[in-house]
Order: sequence, then C-alpha cells, then structure tokens
Amino acid sequence: MFSSGIDSRQEPSGLAGAMLVPTRFVWPYGGKRVFVTGSFTRWSEHLPMSPVEGCPTVFQAICSLMPGFHQYKFYVDGEWRHDEQQPFMRGNHGIVNTLFLTREPDPMPAILSPGTPGNRMNMDVDIEAFQHVEIRHTNSL
Repeated sequence: MFSSGIDSRQEPSGLAGAMLVPTRFVWPYGGKRVFVTGSFTRWSEHLPMSPVEGCPTVFQAICSLMPGFHQYKFYVDGEWRHDEQQPFMRGNHGIVNTLFLTREPDPMPAILSPGTPGNRMNMDVDIEAFQHVEIRHTNSL
C-alpha cells in the first residue's frame, strides 16, 4: 500500500528464537486522532496513538518489533504524514515513509565494576571485627 520499492516484508513474529524489541513511536505535532502503521503491520493495521500525559499535542504508541529496518507513516486527522525530523525515504512513486532501525537488545547485562555507584563491591569490611562477631555469636549458641 505504501511501499517505496524496498522489500519491507516482515517475518511472522512466531519465529523460534525471535526477540521482539519494544519500540516507541512519537508524533509531536498535534492532532485529534493519530495512528501509526508500517511495514511491521504489513501496512494493514492502524495502531492508535495516545496523547502523552501533560503534553496533549504529543502522541505515542509502543509496539514490539522484530529487529531490522522498518518503514512507517502516521495517519493524523485523516491525512497521511511522515515525520520530517526523522530519517525518511522517497520511493519510486513519490511516496515518503519514515525509517527506523530496531536493534536487538544487548543480551549481556552490564557488569558492575568497583567504581559503579551503588555497587556493593566497594564496601570496606573489617575482617577481624567480622570474625570476632561471628565467633562470639557461635559461642553464645
């Protein structure tokens, strides 16, 4: 429907081992009814966007996407729009879509180093005092 000539088909989300990435779409230019659609819905489903609390002219939607390139558009008050402040592409027939690259999250959690704030690895322990308390506690039982 809005393809620009690039193969934007997505694999079904039921693939074994496929990791979906929560992705936030934002339309910061106002409107009354705002939707987002794109290659991730095969351009067939219009996902409603909600106003951000405290910012009634900013709309957002969070979608779980497969890693890779995605094209999308916004449907704002009955008109198709793309976000000119984000990367976009113009297709063979003049159709303009916004582009987004979803990456897999890093599977390895950050390893705490001794200098990391809030890390207990840098606590100083008085071993002699600790052993003394431990011995007294054992003797009192």
